[in-house]
Formats: sequence, structure tokens, C-alpha cells
Amino acid sequence: MNKIIFLILLSVNLAASIHEVEYFENIKTADFGMPVKKEIMLKERVAKGMLFNYYGYLPYWIDTLLYVNFDYELLTHVSYFSVELNTDGSIGAVPNPANFTKIYTECHNKGVRVHMTFTLFGTTSVSTLLNSITARNAALSNIIDFVDAYSIEGVNIDFEYVTSSVKDSFSLFIQTLAESLHLDINGRKELYIAMPAVPAWYPGYDYASLSTDADGLFIMGYDYHYSGSTEAGPVAPTFNSVFWGYYAVNTSVGDYFDYGASRNKVILGVPYYGYDWPCDSDTLKSSTTGSGSAVIFKYAKPNAVTYGYEFDANSQTPHYDYYSTEWHQCWYDDSVSIMDKLEIVVDSSLQGAGCWALGYDDGEDDIWNVIRSSFQRVPADKHYVVRIVTPNLNVREGPSTAYKILNVALSGDKFIAFDYDGYWYKIYYPAASFPYYAYLYGGDGITVQYMDGDNSLPMVKVTASLLNVRSGPSTSYSVLTQIAEGQCFAVESLSGDWAKIMLPDSNSRGWISYALYTAYYADVSLLNECDFAIDSTIYPDTVTMGDTFTIDLFLNNTGFVSADTLLSLKSISSSFFFDVNEWYDSSTVKTTGYNGLPNQKMLRSAKFKAGDVSKDTLITESFFLEREGDTSSVTFEISIFIKYFDGGKEEKDVNLNQIEKNYYKYMIFDLLGRKVFEKTGKFRTSDVFLKSGIYFLVSSSNNKISKTKIFLLR
Repeated sequence: MNKIIFLILLSVNLAASIHEVEYFENIKTADFGMPVKKEIMLKERVAKGMLFNYYGYLPYWIDTLLYVNFDYELLTHVSYFSVELNTDGSIGAVPNPANFTKIYTECHNKGVRVHMTFTLFGTTSVSTLLNSITARNAALSNIIDFVDAYSIEGVNIDFEYVTSSVKDSFSLFIQTLAESLHLDINGRKELYIAMPAVPAWYPGYDYASLSTDADGLFIMGYDYHYSGSTEAGPVAPTFNSVFWGYYAVNTSVGDYFDYGASRNKVILGVPYYGYDWPCDSDTLKSSTTGSGSAVIFKYAKPNAVTYGYEFDANSQTPHYDYYSTEWHQCWYDDSVSIMDKLEIVVDSSLQGAGCWALGYDDGEDDIWNVIRSSFQRVPADKHYVVRIVTPNLNVREGPSTAYKILNVALSGDKFIAFDYDGYWYKIYYPAASFPYYAYLYGGDGITVQYMDGDNSLPMVKVTASLLNVRSGPSTSYSVLTQIAEGQCFAVESLSGDWAKIMLPDSNSRGWISYALYTAYYADVSLLNECDFAIDSTIYPDTVTMGDTFTIDLFLNNTGFVSADTLLSLKSISSSFFFDVNEWYDSSTVKTTGYNGLPNQKMLRSAKFKAGDVSKDTLITESFFLEREGDTSSVTFEISIFIKYFDGGKEEKDVNLNQIEKNYYKYMIFDLLGRKVFEKTGKFRTSDVFLKSGIYFLVSSSNNKISKTKIFLLR
């Protein structure tokens, strides 16, 4: 009996997936060709704060007019569906290539990674390719060539399905492809694989091996009931039940772990569609009288309103029934059921979720909203830690000295700001102490410095409606105050499930139960946009080779990350000015100075060292600012005249007041390599107006250059 059941399940679930069915349903209306080659740099994401990936398949038949409805802030990957692989390893043309070019442009301009899906349908075709070394190698080569030719970030392999006879060959194919993509000459590329919903039904996949080699395993968490099912039922049951049986999304995720898949590689695919079956009746588990037709979310949502929305408590998915010559049942997923699935992603610490397919919601924002609420921490965006750097600073009700003083903050206090009005910074104030917000004056960062930034502290955002702040890390301690949902505070330390936060209303610290009632951010700066405008740069126009000198940059913080020691200057390539003592590598130098807040101005400095030249040379290089992979929107050039110096000649230490010679031209440099004096003609010490110290005199006469260390005494 068990064998019979297994064979039935296996035969049923090797039926064509929604991917395959819809691919061939739309093929007759597609144009085939190769896209226009564009090389558009992948820009920084439109908005940060996504805690999980969201991976969307985009079928070739989706009208480009719908692309404007995609919420690119929430998408991390778009995989165009699809290019067919042939059994000899050759690849077909791209269906509707203009659509691919359009989405490539849209995504790259908004920081969304683009993949191409390569499909091979039918177990016979899959086995033919995988059993041939020649065909496999050809496929590998053609896929890599396509990735490089069209400057995309990766590929998705959708083979439906892999049988046990070619299990090892498929694993080897994926391993080789992953290695080639990861070591691509144009930079690391990604590899994702479309995977079956239920591992037990598909023994041809080595789940542990594929998880090791690929960047992501996209579980096609749908078609549990499919077009050819003999009974109507949930397409993607969120939870297993006695009524519907063991197999459901939650058990599939758990089974993937049991089969060796890593949590951080799993993407849970959710359906933006359902099936409408003709049935015997409107009762649950009614027998079907024909094949089901796919109904996308765009149509399922209004149909449910028309015919009567019902929500199945067993599977936690919606459906509706109607009578038209015979009974019909349509089972689908909506924002309610998809939110439950996204909670499984969060609770299971998966890499993320994804969908079949983009465009099926056609401008409806229901699903986008649940993705945002589950995966994105928007309140952390534009939040940053401010630190008091003056002995006392008034905390006021509003952004001017005309407002009432609520408290006085002390040097070293740190709070969370999220907005500014000029140089007044808006911070959260405990809800039980009224008001909900308060303001601190930070100064412009140059002439007045009352506050700076501190990116090292974690932050918590309250998720409970009201949260007690206690005097110690347990409920046995007294309540100091209360904070409200959405408020954010800097974390000074942790003790188990408790966090010690800083309070602006009492110059004190308090403890909250953060593990249960807050969202915790270890580094808020990674979620924010980092950008700086360069007002001016100051550096010497002439230095001698081998000398070190300082470049001063006057910056305006135009982003939402404070400056810190991670803010560096980066050259386009290896720099002539590399200094092993000050630079992170041959193209990156750290900056020091004031840790300016968003909207503040600041001075940051970097140490350079002039390289060797064989003769006097003008060196020009381009630089930009960078912090943790975020780059500034502008580059700037420095041009410095490097004087040649023959280091083999003996250097004399003399007193400047003892020198009285005729030189054609001479220059004086300080110890930082800055040129502080220059003159042509007779050298007179009375011409030099410098403070006492050590300097270098570089002189030229009759095509001879000499360098002398001098001591100036006053």
C-alpha cells in the first residue's frame, strides 16, 4: 500500500509545473532575438533596510507597462524568464528581448540585481544534457558567455526535473557552473536554482551539495494542488494539517533542512496565482471534473469579492466558489496567506523569499505592503546616533531657542536622531515623559561643535504598543518610564534578553526587554545612504619625492550616515601617493577628523606620501569618498608637482641663519611636506618669516638640485 501511494505521489508531482505550463502557453506570441547590449553600472539601491532578499521571476510575457508598478525598493533580484537550453548545450534566443533590455535598465538604475533564467523542461531532455560531458561543457560555456555579454549579476537554473539517474551529473554541473560564475573575469556572479516544493518527491537532487555550491535555492513553494489534481485544494498550503495532510510550505522548509540545505541559502517562493477547477460541489476536497486554469492575483482578488471570500483555517489560504453550469473552486494566495509565509522565512532565518511571478498583481499594493512590513525596516532608515561633545546641551521641545527646555543632556550622552531642521536634530523622547520627540542643537560642525556622530552603537526600535523601561535587567526592577511603538534608542550594553538604553529625559540609563519587544539593529549605518559633498580641498601644490603631506577636505554630509574612521579616500586605481603607514591598501587611505552628522560640515584629513620620480613631474589623480562599500556621488582630482631629489647625496644639518648663498631658485618645506616659502634670486635669511622649527630647503642652480635640512631659530 505504501509503495502504491508513493508511486501515485511521484507521478502526480512530476507533472508540468506552473513555470513550464505558462512558458509554452505564451510562446506563440513571443518575439525571439538577442537583446541590445547595454552596460549600465549597477547603482546603489534606491532604499536600504531589506533584512531578507526578495527574488522575483519576471516572465517574458509580462507587458513592460507593468514594470512601473514594481516596488524596486523591496526587490533585491529579478530573474528574467527565460532562455531555453537545448540538449546539446546550445542556448536559444531570448523571448521578447526588448522586455529584457527594459527590465535590465530599470533594475540597474535602481540597484536591483538582474539574473537570466535558463530552463530545460522534461526529464528526458534534462537527462540527455546531463549525461553528455560535451553538452554539459557547451552549456557551461554558453551560459558564462551570455552573463558576460549582457553584464548581468547571475543566472537561475530551472531544470524540471532532475531524476535520480543523473543526480551526480547535475551536482557536478552546478558545482562547475558556480565556480565559473564566482570567479568570473568581470567580478563574482551569482547562481540560484529553482527547486521542487517537496524534497521527498524528487530524489534526483542532492540538496546538501547544491546548497553548498549555489548562492540560493529557490523553493517553488506552490503546486501542492496543481492543474491536474483530482481534488480542488490549496495551491500553497501555509501549514500542514490533519485535513490536508503533511505536505505544506512549513513542512517543506523543515524538510529542506533535514536534507542538508543551509538556512542562509533557502529562498521560499510564494505564488501570485491560484487554480480555478471545475468541481462536483462547493465542499472542501471536492473532486475535480476537469483541469484547473491558472488565475493570477489581479483577477482572483476581485473575483473573491464578487463570489464571496472564504479563508480555510486548515491550510491558512483563501478560496472562493461559484456556480456556472457546474461548480468551480478557486484556491489562491493573498496578502494574508503570504504574510504567514513570510513569517516562516523570518522565523526560520532563511535568506529570503521570492515569487512566481512579478506582474501578476498588476499594480495592486497588497502584497508589496506585507513584504515591506515583514522584510524591510524602514524606520531604521535615516536614523543615526548623535553624541553630546559639549559639557551641557539643552534638550528643547522644538528646533529653536524659543522653545521650552525639557532637560539638559551631558557630555557623552548618545541618542537616536532621525530628522533635522538646519542644525537642530530631532530625537525620540520617552512617551511617558511627554513629548514624543525633542530637539538638540548640534552646531554647523566647523565653527560650532556641540554634537557629533557615533556609528558604533546598536539601536532598538520598539515594536510593542508601550514598553516599560526599568532600573535593572529583569521585571523585578522598578519602572523608570515607558517608551512607545516606533521609538528608537541607542543601546549601551546587553544582558541576556535585556538592553540598556540611554534616556534623554533624565540623564540616566534604563533597561528594556529588547528580545521580545523591539527590532534590534547592530549597525544602523549599513541601512542608510552615505554621501558627502566636497566643498573644498587644501593640499600643497609642490612636494619633494618621499615626503609625506596632508590633504584637508572640507565636507558637507549630504547622506544619513555620520562620518567616522571608516570613511576613506579611494583612488580609481593604485595610487602614486600610497603610504604604508597610513593607507589600508594601495588605493585606499583612512581619513581622520570631525565625525560630522548628517547636514553638518566637517574637516577630514588624509596622509599622503609622494612616490619616487626620475625628474620633476606633475602627478594628477582622481579620488572619491567611500565608507563600507558606499561611494560618494562625485569624484575630485588632485594635482601636485613632485620635485625630484637625489637621495644619494649627503644631507647637511645647518642653521638657517648661517646660510647666505646665491641660488637661482629655492623653496622651503615644513615637516609635513607643505611648501611654505619660495623665491628666485639671492637667498637672504631676512626674507624668511617662519616660526622656529625644522624645515627642508630645496634649491636649484645651474641645473643642479640640492636638498638641505635647516633649523630656524628666532
